[in-house]
Amino acid sequence: MTRSSMNRLFAVGGLGLAAALFYGASSFPDRAADAARYVFFLAGIFAVLSLVLLLRKTPSPDSHVVWVRSPRSFFFAVVAIVAYGAAIPRFGFFPASALFMPFLALLLGYRRPLFIILGTGVILSFVYLVFVYFLGVPAPQGIWGE
Repeated sequence: MTRSSMNRLFAVGGLGLAAALFYGASSFPDRAADAARYVFFLAGIFAVLSLVLLLRKTPSPDSHVVWVRSPRSFFFAVVAIVAYGAAIPRFGFFPASALFMPFLALLLGYRRPLFIILGTGVILSFVYLVFVYFLGVPAPQGIWGE
């Protein structure tokens, strides 16, 4: 599959997913108006980015896409993601994420510990502030919960 046909395929899929998000959020009950507004925002951003991908010119030559450059790294990343998904209910979102993010960075070849630690801290702080503090979305607490 060429890069331009792959871009078109993913852009059309993204537009379809944005439409499904819009449609789904329109049926939210009145008590979930804030959540619906957030989903509308995400769907709008997703639609705009999909349109950009659809209308963007692909640089020539239109080369074939290599889906997996390193099968070994890809395999271990998939295993790590599955383990992360299994760890969230047991240990909670934030402890599992604090372990998973640096591990995945090291697994994929990043070797700058300061940036790995800072990046993990900034991302988890942002997620806490936006979702837990401002939006009131409860994060899984695992064994630390009540």
